Amino acid sequence: MLSWIEAGLEPGQRQERVTPWIGLSGRTYRLENETLRDFVLNGADLYLIARGHCVLWVGCGLDLVAEPQIRLKFRKALSRADGVFRLPRPELDGERLSIIADLEGAVPAPLDQAA
Repeated sequence: MLSWIEAGLEPGQRQERVTPWIGLSGRTYRLENETLRDFVLNGADLYLIARGHCVLWVGCGLDLVAEPQIRLKFRKALSRADGVFRLPRPELDGERLSIIADLEGAVPAPLDQAA
């Protein structure tokens, strides 16, 4: 069987994979799936690191620079994680902190609410 490269074809556009999570407030967040093995913190974007439905860590790269305790929690979360999700950087810093607090108790949205 020929690969798509050998056949002279181009791959289709990569589809954005989004997973809805519901925060403690009831707000639904559309988080972009990241590949765990290729995961890199990107500036002030927010990341949710999870194992199944359990949130292990929420934050951004700037949080890791500021606090040694947060770095420790981040490393522990990565060692146990099976999923990483990204949310683009909020416009206001106060909004960032409230989103982090909301997502720390988040759960994946049920399939009937995901659409």
